[in-house]
Amino acid sequence: MPVILIAIILSSFVLGAAGTALYLNKRWRGAAAEVEQAMKETAEQHQALLVENRELKQKAADLDYQLNSVRKDLEYERSRNADNH
Repeated sequence: MPVILIAIILSSFVLGAAGTALYLNKRWRGAAAEVEQAMKETAEQHQALLVENRELKQKAADLDYQLNSVRKDLEYERSRNADNH
């Protein structure tokens, strides 16, 4: 009789541990899937920001070129006016 009782107690521990392991495994997989999805979204956002950054740098370079061109034109006009006076 005590052997059966010990076997029942041990089997209940084993079943409880197995159930807990299955539950924790399911939670871990769900959490891992959420993290993976968040990482994918972050990578996509990062790529979009890189593209935007590249475009903004190009726009800044274009504006800088235009500004320098206008400055040169202004200096030229000033020098022409100074020569005429």
